[in-house]
Amino acid sequence: MNRTFIFFLSVTVLMMASCQATNNRPQVQGGDAKLAAVDSATYLDGISSMPTVSEAEAFKGIMLVLAEPHKATFAETVAALQERKIIARNWDFQADRPITKGRVAYMTYQACGLKGGLTLFLTGPSQRYCLKELQYRGLLSTGITYNTVTGMEYLAILGRIDEFRQTGDVVGASAHEGGLE
Repeated sequence: MNRTFIFFLSVTVLMMASCQATNNRPQVQGGDAKLAAVDSATYLDGISSMPTVSEAEAFKGIMLVLAEPHKATFAETVAALQERKIIARNWDFQADRPITKGRVAYMTYQACGLKGGLTLFLTGPSQRYCLKELQYRGLLSTGITYNTVTGMEYLAILGRIDEFRQTGDVVGASAHEGGLE
């Protein structure tokens, strides 16, 4: 066999092995934090004025869009979203930590049931590539995975998720490219 072929084969095997999910159970800090049941109008009104959205509030919002039943605690919400594969099982969770754009992109990609390009097909969804795919499609504004998400930005994202789930498209999505929210 040719050395180049063996090299590329070994690199491919190493890459595929390193992309496998771990069986470690994630940390859920603040898991027993109570999540008050609210209707969507109350939730949307409350979140719109937040300078940053916490993981607990972001997960509550995605549960509302998915029409999932309300969960009493943060840990129950995490378990329900993991069950639906909306959030990754290997993430660590903290109820009061600001949600990042990368995590929102991953949740959006999964909630919409999108199929990405070659990289997403080969490696599976990741925060980075989900964000790039959604920015390309005009569903998320520019930014990087560790940027936090404001309340108004998250409202716009939830609206786009809901519209995409209902129609299969987002009207004017290309107008959102370049950070217009």
